[in-house]
Amino acid sequence: MNELIDILASLYECLGGISVRSLIYAIADIYARSHLGVLDREKILEILAQNLAGSLRTSPGNAKKIIESAIDCIPNARVISPAPAIGSVGVEKAPTLAHVVNKYVSPDASPRVKLEVIRRINLPQEAVKEVEAKITARSEGFAYIKSAVKSIKQYYPYVSISDVDLIRTAMSIARKALQNKPISDTDIYIREYIHIVDKPIYIALDVSGSMKEYIGALTKLKVAKNAIARYLHQMAHLRGLVSLVLFNTDADFMWTPHPVNIYLRDMIEILKYIYAMGGTELASALELLQSHEISRDIVIITDGRTHDPDKVLNLAKRFKRLHIVATEKSQFLKSLAKTTGGKYRELTPTLNILEVLS
Repeated sequence: MNELIDILASLYECLGGISVRSLIYAIADIYARSHLGVLDREKILEILAQNLAGSLRTSPGNAKKIIESAIDCIPNARVISPAPAIGSVGVEKAPTLAHVVNKYVSPDASPRVKLEVIRRINLPQEAVKEVEAKITARSEGFAYIKSAVKSIKQYYPYVSISDVDLIRTAMSIARKALQNKPISDTDIYIREYIHIVDKPIYIALDVSGSMKEYIGALTKLKVAKNAIARYLHQMAHLRGLVSLVLFNTDADFMWTPHPVNIYLRDMIEILKYIYAMGGTELASALELLQSHEISRDIVIITDGRTHDPDKVLNLAKRFKRLHIVATEKSQFLKSLAKTTGGKYRELTPTLNILEVLS
């Protein structure tokens, strides 16, 4: 740890104007990886390069050279010619939380079992903002949502006329007419519905190093996790099944489809432990889903800085309706969504994933 402090001190002093926020996230990254294995000086330099490449406006490879020079305070350390940014944080392999957990339990294990494994590993966590989103419309206009009558109650103010039980109401009014009694609100009967999502929904979340960049006051990853948390609350109301895939250069299931109304608290807790590191390969998520014969009802949250765009586009032809939530504007991601008949949205703090799937 002393060596790390020396390195960071040299960087801050010798690279004037370097992003302090990026340095802080580099420290968090190194801390997280220290729980996953032994770190040497070379690995620390690679992690720093990944985190500072954006601030230095260069590729991770050139960022590493700049950092190595800066550590020794070599004059003109910045004159190393930076290559154009390649739109990715590199191809370095790093285990996602899903990979770490699935070493100990089956990928199909329940979120509750996986949360217990995570707690034993003792990784750091961050708070996830939970805003419970209520489902009010009868069927919400979503093709994959079925509505079933939960109960029938008497009229109450502001209820939708489409929810009136016409048969029960007509019988009540006819009875009152035969008895020569006045008709009142109590003669109007309302159907209350329960919503059931009849297909599992898959969310593929980019957890590469570039997801530590900021959208306003929060990182891309945190805004995405908050959006997923809101969606999970909605799906708990709808009694739906949700699966979460994490990917950087490789992909794995954080959890396979499980009923959210049963595992909501466990899923929300797991979100708090998800971290970002490593390179980006969107194709890995598509390959994982395809290997499980999953080709639709998929939401991908990513910045699109994938290592092999051509491979992604070729794989996408085998999918229908890949819905893309971009953490930054991306023409590539727009074309990806269009190719599959899916929707393209940009990530904001108020994003409603349920509407993306409508």
